[in-house]
Amino acid sequence: MFVLNAWYVAAWTVEVKREPLRKVICEIPVVLYRKLDGTAVALEDRCAHRGYPLSAGRVVEDVLECGYHGFQFDCSGVC
Repeated sequence: MFVLNAWYVAAWTVEVKREPLRKVICEIPVVLYRKLDGTAVALEDRCAHRGYPLSAGRVVEDVLECGYHGFQFDCSGVC
């Protein structure tokens, strides 16, 4: 069991690049990437449509594109 209302280290800053990076934090799959301005983004690593891992997709501009059907999610998770 994990404390969920707390801060956890997801990755070293040098690990997070433009390409999606999969991590598991407190047994929750997370995908990390950077926007064009260098801002780091963390989202649940699961497409809302089919549950496909977003980390298997690609970053297009500032959004993460699902590799299964091409839906695009912004840094707030909005499709």
